[in-house]
Amino acid sequence: MRKLSTLLVLLFFVFLFKGCDLDEIKSVSTSGEMKIAVDENIEPLMKAEIEEFQRLNQEAIVKMISAPTNNVIADLLNKDVKFIVSTRNLNAEEKAIAEKNKLEISDYPIAVDGIGFIVNLKNPVSRVTSDDLKKILNGEFKNWTDIISPDEDQNIKSKSYFKPASSNIKVFIQRKNSSTHDYVLDSILKQTQYVNSAVICSTSSQVLNSVRENENSVGVINMNWLSTGNHDTIDSTVKPLRVSKIRDNGRQEDYTEFHQGLLYNGTYPYRRTIYAITSEIGITLATGFIIFLTKTDGQKIVLKNSLVPVNQPIRTIQID
Repeated sequence: MRKLSTLLVLLFFVFLFKGCDLDEIKSVSTSGEMKIAVDENIEPLMKAEIEEFQRLNQEAIVKMISAPTNNVIADLLNKDVKFIVSTRNLNAEEKAIAEKNKLEISDYPIAVDGIGFIVNLKNPVSRVTSDDLKKILNGEFKNWTDIISPDEDQNIKSKSYFKPASSNIKVFIQRKNSSTHDYVLDSILKQTQYVNSAVICSTSSQVLNSVRENENSVGVINMNWLSTGNHDTIDSTVKPLRVSKIRDNGRQEDYTEFHQGLLYNGTYPYRRTIYAITSEIGITLATGFIIFLTKTDGQKIVLKNSLVPVNQPIRTIQID
């Protein structure tokens, strides 16, 4: 049987700017120095974006600090920085703080990321339902052999590979200030909590390394960290699970690969929007950087990092 892979292709457009003050505006928006705080979940993407922006604008310097999601947003609200990139937008409480602090906040969607669940390459388990994920992460399933799949071959291989003394599931999760930690609580665990034995990792890199080193492990990771930075390719040293979401009405969807094209068309169920958020007012270097992120040059980098552009037309191509 032929295996089809979905690729995303960015459609390019040329934007023409007119106006007597173009040179002055361009100078202000593409020169100077700016410090930004970036959600640790999208550090690889933003390193690539900053590098290309500075290559195109030799007089611009963008200094990046990386931190958990909630810390990054707190830096904005405390006026420590005026520009952040986050895997979630401000919530109602944070917007109220911004208003109280007389901050005029503007937000710009720049990409769609996904949340994946990775296991060691030796693990024979490849397919899980959303109910399985919930029971894995909250500790109801203690062993990999507790998972009963419609794929009988998977069940046989799992029972053969995992012996009673070595089948305990070891869960690696992100720390509480990360939006990924909260996303899984809200979207998968719902009324339950992470298992007490879950290992809290300080970085996404630590999650990846822990899963590589532990044969009975499962880790929560996002697409940006799983991407190799080469369009439509992901880290082959770990294995993302295929997920079948069971809806609240009991309807079960197909098992879906953690893949850029399936994030784009919404087939893969766990996805979220990345935002550039700023409190800058007027024409500044932040203006130029936002234009870059949301137009062709910045969106090309989003695509290359296996994420989904949101501000440029794209199409899918089926290839053998």
